[in-house]
Amino acid sequence: MRLRLVLVALLAGAPCALAQQSLFESGNGQTAVYLRQSTAAVNLGDSKASLGYVHRVNIEKYSWGVEGYATANAGVASLFSSNKPTAPEGGGDGTLVRHYLFTKPPQVGSSSGGPIREDWLLVDAGYGRSSFYVYPTGAKPSTSTPKTDFDRFRALLAYNFFANGNMILGIAAGAERRNNLSDLTAASLETVEAPAGAGSASSVVKTQAGYYGNYKEYVGAPIYTDALFYLPEKMTIPGFDNRVGVDLLTRSDAAAVNRSTSGGIGIFLFKKSDPLTAVGGLTATYDGTKFQVSLTAGISGSK
Repeated sequence: MRLRLVLVALLAGAPCALAQQSLFESGNGQTAVYLRQSTAAVNLGDSKASLGYVHRVNIEKYSWGVEGYATANAGVASLFSSNKPTAPEGGGDGTLVRHYLFTKPPQVGSSSGGPIREDWLLVDAGYGRSSFYVYPTGAKPSTSTPKTDFDRFRALLAYNFFANGNMILGIAAGAERRNNLSDLTAASLETVEAPAGAGSASSVVKTQAGYYGNYKEYVGAPIYTDALFYLPEKMTIPGFDNRVGVDLLTRSDAAAVNRSTSGGIGIFLFKKSDPLTAVGGLTATYDGTKFQVSLTAGISGSK
């Protein structure tokens, strides 16, 4: 096995969860495309850092992957998406993949450089945990407010199809335990520790960050699609010697409790010698009320 490390610095000057990490994540960390690469990645729109490993031998029909991730409080590069709070979260998940469902695997000793077409079906299951303070609407704020713990569970079934150097199609659907934290207002509870003295306008205040509003948890029904088309090899981005792909994507939640959908477009760069190894990209999505722009980049290893 050979590990090749590629350090990515995409779109210089731009502001920069789960096993078999995908660099096709949109700003909220969602994807329908799972590639074969082990990755250390950063999604600046979701403020997520992750480290994933994929065990894959091209001629074998099965592979697996594991990943750990952590997110910060808010995305630093989620443009045009004001006041969308998130709580720090840590977790991990794993994938089990079955390759060559409707395509033929490469022959041992073949010098063709791999199959013209390849497809794979996978199960992606994960768990994440976060803790935060919630100040319900109408309730009297108090410093004794207990922390709310949220356990996120997720299971997705995804299918990907690759046509040699022309396109990648992906669809994923499943169930995920979610909350509405991003719909609440980020707030700080202030407690005066030492009031202002005579002739002074200054006081000592203790603050406690949290979220204000009516908090709820629910089970979502995510459905994600990606349709990525490779541009001709001669068409490149100035300053980058990489193959370029254009991704048309949708991100939906079919659950009645929080039904929603968004669509968008992404621009991704691939290793010129391997169209299945992405090195990063930029996505823009719109959900009917706001735009979100996000950059994903990382260090990838391929066999």
